[in-house]
Amino acid sequence: PSRTPNGLVIHEMIARAMLLDASSVPHSCQQLFCSLESQRQSCREDRSHEGSRQLQAHGPWRVNTMSRCAASCPRTRGIVSGCVFSTLAATAVACSSSKKKQGCITRTKRSSRSRTLALAEDAQAQRAAAEEFATAAQNAPSRQAGAAKQVNDVVIAVTATVGERNDDKMPDVGDAVEFSGGAIGYVIALSDLCFAAALNVPTDTVAPGESYRIRPKSFRPTVRVPKAGGIVVDATGRNLDAGIGTDQPRQTEDENAEKKCWFNDIVGIDRRQRIDTPLHAGVMGLDAFLPVGRGQSMLLRLPPDVEPAQLKEYFTHVCAAQADSNVRCCVSMPTVEEAGEFRQRLRDREAAQNAIIVAGRSEQAQLGEAILAMNSACAVAESHRDSGGDSLVLLDLEPLYRVWQVLDDFSQSEGLTEIANQDQSQEIDKLSDDLGVELWKYVARKNAVSARRRTFLGCFLQRASRVATDHGGGSMTLLAFGRLKDESKLTRLDLEAKLESLRKMNLNEDMRKRAVTKLEAQIAELPEDGGGNGIADDFLEEAKAVTDGHVVFAAGAGGGGGKPRWCVDLKESVARGITADSVQNRPLHLLESLRFKMYLMHREEKETDIEGEGARIDSSPLMALMQQPVGDVLAVEDEAALFLVACNDAANAKAARPLAEEALALLVRGRVRMDDEAAKKQLTATVWAWSEAICQQVSQTASLQDLDYEAVEVLIESLELRPLERKRVLAIAAGGSTDEDNSTDTAAEPIALEGGTARYAALRARVWELRAFHSNEISALAASAACEPRDDDAVSAALDTLMECIKAPEVDEATV
Repeated sequence: PSRTPNGLVIHEMIARAMLLDASSVPHSCQQLFCSLESQRQSCREDRSHEGSRQLQAHGPWRVNTMSRCAASCPRTRGIVSGCVFSTLAATAVACSSSKKKQGCITRTKRSSRSRTLALAEDAQAQRAAAEEFATAAQNAPSRQAGAAKQVNDVVIAVTATVGERNDDKMPDVGDAVEFSGGAIGYVIALSDLCFAAALNVPTDTVAPGESYRIRPKSFRPTVRVPKAGGIVVDATGRNLDAGIGTDQPRQTEDENAEKKCWFNDIVGIDRRQRIDTPLHAGVMGLDAFLPVGRGQSMLLRLPPDVEPAQLKEYFTHVCAAQADSNVRCCVSMPTVEEAGEFRQRLRDREAAQNAIIVAGRSEQAQLGEAILAMNSACAVAESHRDSGGDSLVLLDLEPLYRVWQVLDDFSQSEGLTEIANQDQSQEIDKLSDDLGVELWKYVARKNAVSARRRTFLGCFLQRASRVATDHGGGSMTLLAFGRLKDESKLTRLDLEAKLESLRKMNLNEDMRKRAVTKLEAQIAELPEDGGGNGIADDFLEEAKAVTDGHVVFAAGAGGGGGKPRWCVDLKESVARGITADSVQNRPLHLLESLRFKMYLMHREEKETDIEGEGARIDSSPLMALMQQPVGDVLAVEDEAALFLVACNDAANAKAARPLAEEALALLVRGRVRMDDEAAKKQLTATVWAWSEAICQQVSQTASLQDLDYEAVEVLIESLELRPLERKRVLAIAAGGSTDEDNSTDTAAEPIALEGGTARYAALRARVWELRAFHSNEISALAASAACEPRDDDAVSAALDTLMECIKAPEVDEATV
């Protein structure tokens, strides 16, 4: 059917029914078309005609016939519906005396009338819906749009329920809003009938009740993109090197430099291309088991024991790994002072000249300014991507979480969430009680919160991409670090409630004063928004769903206040949609490191059968690779050598484990003191090294009973035991016992084998040994891995040569 502007339709079948046998009654058909044409002409000349009133009431009808005269009728012109039907019926009778043809005409008329009624009902329903919407808008709670509160340098503003003007509607993320007091802010987050804006000048204040006005899109903030790296800039691109006291010459701002908007849309799928190039992280746990591709976004979830200061060490490690690549690193810091500290960390690294640090201008960290710096850093990285280069963005997710928490808390406390979801709640209320109305309301609220949070995170985290060749062909990789919130620490609200309770307690005045002073000091150290203590688990879970993959760190990654480590939890981590062939360096790909990940994920059983080879390995050496300290940046050839050494030790450790356990049980029977944790680790490492050396000399698994007395003496001498401990152990090893020895093998207390930290240190030392005595083989591996186009045969040959050096060292152990 053909639809007219007024929505009423007449099907082509009506006209075709008139012409079932047109050849036999040409005169009647000619009368029909002449009658139609005269009626159309009459309607055009005289709008007061009765047919014109019917035309206005029922709408124009379009008759689509096979005749030139009827088909030439314009869409906006019509035929009087009453005249059409009467003429059609009269002509149909004149054209045919067949009852069959009369029935066809009758059915056609009924079908047309049914369609007309159906369309009229649809139009009536639309009008009713519009009236209902207008009524709901009039009955909505009257609320004046404007600023509601200010937290730090972030302003929370509410909008009208049905806002349509620039001073009451919901803005877009990135819009500039001007408040009636003169302050200007940039929208950074949206929620239910409210939004958050970061002030352009952090020291400005916005009073509650001030109105706002959305400025045109041309006023969106931009950054002047630096042409060279190795500098510190603010969010607008102004060079801040002089402000942090560097000894490098200050670069002058180029007025002709490219300007990039801070807030940009996500790259569409039609502008992207496949991610097939690895981003070298210098981390064994990532490059070997969770590779990151250029153009990918990855969330790295850190445990609560990682301190905020240690987070910058992770940033430095990844930046340093880009020293031999063309990747431009963009890092955001909340203050100029922190930017200077991070600059000093990179000072001795080659990658420092390819890094751009975007910092806030305030001396104290400001929440809104930190988020603006993050968006500016992304804009700089996007500019490098669009010009065909590869860029990397490193950031901390905590400022995003804190802003969202403030905005969401305000939305719920003011009842804005309930108003926004009012229609949904009314539909749920129509359900019967046996269907669980309250449960469905709870599920609806949770889903609404989750959707808003994902939208907020997606506007930022999904900016990572690798664009197609016709759009530049570059990539922007985004690594977002998030520290899990420590639930054991009291929040600002908890401390404030505790302070209020303390003031009401009946205590000694001096004691109360000291306690109040202590609590007030603790509260003063916390941010005004209650943040600074990590990110809630549900927020991190939403970030997992938005990014292309996530890496979960195991407990202890903070190092107990010492050196942090890359303690990757292989079971909980995943790089979605990324294959080994596309984003792994060639040596690790040819070594099939991802195949080992599957077995390490099921490491409950110490022994693992490698499919296709029949070899059995011990997982301890491979799991020790997850204990790499932050700052130990590995090159591509170092990672390959380390993995080969770990695989070789895994096979040897399987054979040496029974002997090591037997030797440790002997020490327990001899009551060797192991109270000191450091001494215990050293003792265990020595036993492991002795056991593996013994098993390499014999063709089968050895035991203490198979060894001569001199071999046991070598172990005891290397342990440097106390005289009495040495005497007891030697006596038990000789097959006798002492008066003090009342223990048995079955009653011996089990002792942990070598820890992952000590094992990694031993593996790393072996790699340094290879570099010292087999530098040519290491260099050959590095050259073949960097060859373009890639030559897998050359890489495989270099790996085989290096493995021979590992299995048959030519250097005497005493010399080493």
